[in-house]
Amino acid sequence: DKMGSTFNERAGKTEKVVAGYLLEMHDFLQTGEDGAMNIVFVDKTKITLAPNTEFLIDEFAFDTTVVPIEIAMNVSINVGTFTYESGEISKMDGEVEIVTPTASITVQGTAFSGTVDTSGATTITLLPDSSGQVGAVTVSNDAGSQILTQVYTSVTILTDNLAPKPPSPLDNRMKKQLFDLD
Repeated sequence: DKMGSTFNERAGKTEKVVAGYLLEMHDFLQTGEDGAMNIVFVDKTKITLAPNTEFLIDEFAFDTTVVPIEIAMNVSINVGTFTYESGEISKMDGEVEIVTPTASITVQGTAFSGTVDTSGATTITLLPDSSGQVGAVTVSNDAGSQILTQVYTSVTILTDNLAPKPPSPLDNRMKKQLFDLD
């Protein structure tokens, strides 16, 4: 699903994204100033892209008909704001990794929101999923890592060579801003 200006670069061509658009590996999705996208993968992973976001599908595998099963997801967020809710890949202990310019985020069955600013600084906030469950998110870079397990706590990584500080809880004003994003 989408609204406003939304584009995809595929095989060197730029295409407009419309509701029902089928994604492929290596698609480079972009939202404009007035754009947003809701992406639902076949394993029911849900990702929402806010305005001015760049998102690349590096790898997606979900085949439970073969032995051993093939389940993995690796995506990149270059800049922008997004939310993520785990689907079957994460729930089946598959590898889920979201990469930003300064951080690598691995997910264990939960939801979170993230912002990557133009300098690459990344902020990740742990959220309950749509059924109210909370898992864990590990935010790491070359200098260290932090694990988010408490809902409404966040970690910010400023550069790829500066260790993330311990998670900090959101105050009520920040929680309100988080949910006013729509």
